[in-house]
This record gives sequence, structure tokens and C-alpha cells, in this order.
Amino acid sequence: MWARWFLASILILAGLTRGAAAAEPATVAILYFDYDGKDDELAMLRKGLAQMLISDLLGTPAIRVVERDRLQEVMTELKLQATTKIDATSAVKAGKLLGARYLVVGGYFDVMQAFRVDARVIDVETGKVMFSAGANGKPDEFLTLEQKLAGELAHYFATSLPAVKAQTKRTPVKPPAALKAKTVIEYGKALDALDAGDKKAAKRRLDNVVKDQPDFQLAQLDVDKLMK
Repeated sequence: MWARWFLASILILAGLTRGAAAAEPATVAILYFDYDGKDDELAMLRKGLAQMLISDLLGTPAIRVVERDRLQEVMTELKLQATTKIDATSAVKAGKLLGARYLVVGGYFDVMQAFRVDARVIDVETGKVMFSAGANGKPDEFLTLEQKLAGELAHYFATSLPAVKAQTKRTPVKPPAALKAKTVIEYGKALDALDAGDKKAAKRRLDNVVKDQPDFQLAQLDVDKLMK
């Protein structure tokens, strides 16, 4: 009798331990990156870059990623939609409004045809930088740089956060074969028009993006939403 009770207790404790280990996925918000250059065109990369990173991280099992529409609502609420740089205090405030446990913030700049993008993962509760990553290249290698950054962020979250409860799997949109900075700039302008409520301008720019890069599925999804 005692042996049966002891075995049952062990099984119950094991179940509780597994339950404790399987936490809810951490909510992650990817803010618009800061731009330190003087090229107004490159400043428009911010929204396109954020949308691409959000899409690429959707398949990471350890996290729940805040959609860009919700991010834009908070940016507007905090009156940050027009700025190209977000200070630390505003970033943390945005993270809390978004219900995020972690923020992905960063910046990019261009010098002499060289392009650099950096990202940091910040704990919203402590303000501590938990991880950083970066990529160097040329503006026309934008997709390669973005994919490298997304891969490093996904690896960090997948390997550094505790096991989570099963959640509905969301498959990231397949990236295009290639993507130039100018195409992402046009995509950023389309998103900006959407945020301003100018659907006609957004549709025109999205059509330009898809025409220039037919396999850019993320842009095609935005076109499909506008057509509904």
C-alpha cells in the first residue's frame, strides 16, 4: 500500500513539475528601428523592416509576437509615429501598453554605400538588454541582412526562454528570393499610407512592390486584405 502511495505521489509531482515548466509564451513586441542617417527614403524602411521581422518570428514557439497593427495603435497613442528615433523611456512605455515581456529595438544606418542594422532584446520589467545582434552589408543585400537578424533573434528566443504550452502554430510567410532596399522602401511607404487611412495610395504602392518583386508574399497578403 505504501509503495503504491509513494509511486502515485511521484507521478503527481512529475506532472506538476512538467506543468510548471510549460509556461505561457512570452509576448514580444518589435518596435520600429531608429534611423540615424539623413536619407528620407531610407527612413521609410522602418515599417517594412518591422513587418518583415514580425512575420519571420511568428513561427518561433517560445514567443507570441505583437502584430504591427497593434504596434501602430500604440505608437499613435504615444505620438511617436512621426519620429525616426524612440528613446528608452518611450520604448518601455510602449512595451507595457502592448503587454510585452520583451522588446526588440534597434537601429540602422548607411555610410558610403555600406548598410548596418542592429537589434537588441530588452526585458520590459528590468530594462536590461538580454541579447544583441547585428548585420553588415549593402542596401541591395537588405533581405540577406534582415533574414540574418531574424534568424539570430529566433534562435535566441527558442533557446533562452523556458518551455511553453502548446499554441496554435503560425507558419511564417515565405521570404522572396531577393529583395532590394528600394522595394522595401516602397513597401514601407505603402504601410505608412495604410496607417494614415489612405487605402488608394497604399494599394498603388503595394501593386508597385508586387510588380517589382512578385514573390514578396508579405506584400501580396496586404494587397489581398485591401481587396476584401
